[in-house]
Amino acid sequence: MPTPAKSSPSPVLVGLFAWLVPGGGYFLLGQRARALIVGITIIILFLSGIVIGGIRVMDPPGWGQYGYMAQLVVRTNRNNEEIAQRIDPTDGDQIQQIHDDNPNATVVSALFGQFMSELGDKPWFVGQILCGPMTLATAATSIHEARPKPGAPGIEGVPASHSRSWEIGALYTAVAGMLNLLIIIDSTYRAGIEKSQR
Repeated sequence: MPTPAKSSPSPVLVGLFAWLVPGGGYFLLGQRARALIVGITIIILFLSGIVIGGIRVMDPPGWGQYGYMAQLVVRTNRNNEEIAQRIDPTDGDQIQQIHDDNPNATVVSALFGQFMSELGDKPWFVGQILCGPMTLATAATSIHEARPKPGAPGIEGVPASHSRSWEIGALYTAVAGMLNLLIIIDSTYRAGIEKSQR
């Protein structure tokens, strides 16, 4: 009696799992050695970037220097045009002054109010986010570490490096993400081929 062919996972599932866990797509396809080699390589490259440049190389769009969500005050001018002004959420005097000048002003997150502008200011994050949830975890840690020390406003808990080491670290983490994108594409393609051959 012939043995029934095992069903291969869908390409969408493989692609999603490859993003969640570097090398995970190959693992679902049963290519354990390839999954291990690729996963370890991407994780080591990503972590090397953090070791070289510090945790603050993770600089997600929509967040300010001191780990607070950047905000926009949206108000209308005399010509009834909307104007969005980026503000420092820790500067209560600036926020109060804007509200006093225009009581109809609304405060929105800069990330949601001007997504493309925020992303354009920090394009390396596009590469970094391709590494999956480990990027989100390290970015959250970076934001937490950027908060000012208690009793010392304006002094970051862990300052961001402004040297070449920051650039190299950001480059390593972004390259790790782009390498993971290639792995996502390849494992998804292999899953599609397997699916069509069954």
